[in-house]
Amino acid sequence: MSERTFEILDHTADKGVAATGKTMAEAFENAAYGMFSLFVDPGAYEPVSQREVAVSADDREQLLWTWLSELLFIFEVDRELPVDFRIVEITDRSLRANVSVRPIGEDIEWFGAPAKAVTFYQLVVRQTDDGWCVQVYVDV
Repeated sequence: MSERTFEILDHTADKGVAATGKTMAEAFENAAYGMFSLFVDPGAYEPVSQREVAVSADDREQLLWTWLSELLFIFEVDRELPVDFRIVEITDRSLRANVSVRPIGEDIEWFGAPAKAVTFYQLVVRQTDDGWCVQVYVDV
């Protein structure tokens, strides 16, 4: 497991995550981990199955939004908690990932209200000299 690099951003109505990675894939993985860390400790739970997730978009920013929105869909509709994220293929307009999940049960300790939706507010995907950084806010 790679080191998770993200920080929680304060905002009056939403919560944000700024994540980094050596690659765009790693930054997107860390953003997903950070988003779920807003309301649960994903690393505290063992996965019981794995899902393949494939999404596409018009650009990098929309790809990040679509990726995180798909993960929230799995959480909200399929009632599975994503606990680990491995992007196996990524371009500026598509990604394919293996997401480790577990059913949502009574044993999960919640930190607060889950994210309702990913927003486009101050959404950033940027390559830097040190790798990649992304920023995203979610409605809670």
